[in-house]
Amino acid sequence: MLRYIDSEKFQVIIMGHSCGLSDRVLLNTIFEHENCRSIKVYYYKNGDYDNYTEIIQNISRHFNDKQLMRTKIVEKTLCEPMPQLQLPKKK
Repeated sequence: MLRYIDSEKFQVIIMGHSCGLSDRVLLNTIFEHENCRSIKVYYYKNGDYDNYTEIIQNISRHFNDKQLMRTKIVEKTLCEPMPQLQLPKKK
């Protein structure tokens, strides 16, 4: 992984990951890397509820440099809810 992130610029796409603290070392290495251009979140949405803010708060815990964090996180208006599979209801 380090060889890849050292080799070229990249965007992080978050899909279905809470970005909890159990992955702090790994996510900090990726998020604060100079080649990381942005972090785009595909969040869960159900009616009026969505978890975009919760995921962003979790991501923020992986940054030592909060100013850098603000430049990398893609704002919600440019992100989308992650499509959800709708299973047919049993009859």
